[in-house]
Amino acid sequence: MFFAAQNFNRNVTVPWWETQILNADNHAVEETLRMLGDASFIVLNAEMYKLLNVTGYADTKTVEKLFIFPPGPPFADRMVHDGTVYSPECNCIYFAELHPPKPGFSTDAVPWVWRVNLNGSAPVTEKVYPKPQLTVPNGAYYHDGSVYWAQEGNYTHPGGIVRMNPLTLETEVVLNNFLGHRFNSPNDVVITRGRVAFFTDGYYGFDNFNDTLKPELANGIWRWDMSSGDVRMVAGEGTGIWLNPNGVALNKAEDKLYATARGKTSDDAAGQRTIYVFDIATPNALGPRLRDGMPLAYVDTGFPDGIKLDAEGRIYGGVTGGVDVYSPQGELLGKIKIDKGDVAVNMQWVGDRLYIAARDALYRVQLGCTSVQHYP
Repeated sequence: MFFAAQNFNRNVTVPWWETQILNADNHAVEETLRMLGDASFIVLNAEMYKLLNVTGYADTKTVEKLFIFPPGPPFADRMVHDGTVYSPECNCIYFAELHPPKPGFSTDAVPWVWRVNLNGSAPVTEKVYPKPQLTVPNGAYYHDGSVYWAQEGNYTHPGGIVRMNPLTLETEVVLNNFLGHRFNSPNDVVITRGRVAFFTDGYYGFDNFNDTLKPELANGIWRWDMSSGDVRMVAGEGTGIWLNPNGVALNKAEDKLYATARGKTSDDAAGQRTIYVFDIATPNALGPRLRDGMPLAYVDTGFPDGIKLDAEGRIYGGVTGGVDVYSPQGELLGKIKIDKGDVAVNMQWVGDRLYIAARDALYRVQLGCTSVQHYP
């Protein structure tokens, strides 16, 4: 921690400012925690002030709350929103809704996704209905006029990658197997300018949601050459670092791949809760390969779900309480906070504004940077 206390405790499901002080007479520490709880941002490095476009802590800066999501169905214990992806064709953001169930229930394959329409004087968040509907979609990426979803699938629909027209909402399954084996629960996808997709595949559907067949493959990161059709695993459980990989992102030069891993559960103290970075080897006849995978950052609360980069190489991870911001070297620069009790799931830039999709609400903050992703 960044203060001294004689006795304290905090489990992995709560942020810093909710640390429990066990010696009740430590008023100075309690006041520090109260100030952290009231703040909109936490700055640990002066670089964070530059990112926020402020000169110091006395300047006013806020996080807007744009939309509060309605309650989930009776069987769900929470709502999760993932797959935040911007399409310039419609000037809108799409993200998926997923209802992780209470024990004993399967995930509800809802027929809609959320769309944030940015064409008016204020953003409008609404339900829209892809056709055919997606089957438990998660992460998504924009590439060459289309939105590509990583969808988890269920017992009757194998998971894989689905392409969606952002204007008509028509969908098409473009990849759903490795030599006849079903993928397990594809979670997120990113695509290089040269049409090579990297996507994560974990055991979420079978272990957590009870809505997919027993896995036939190890979980890990897959590489799909969209031009040649070559599909191969490039970082898997056999490397000893993966248990339920999740978010995935590329840097601007597309020579580094960032990926997150959750572990067994998000509240597991022994879970991974880690952002990894890989070098992408020089492309050759076999296509881009990953090498030198190593932990870049270990988060302190929950696990890094969605992950994004800005044009200057900073890394953003959605965690309990807000968004962690890291330098390219993995130093925690600060936190963008959201409402107490809420969990940031994923993010998306539009211009210099970062939209944060959380379990309870949609937020927006203006920053001094733009996305790593280029839009035509």
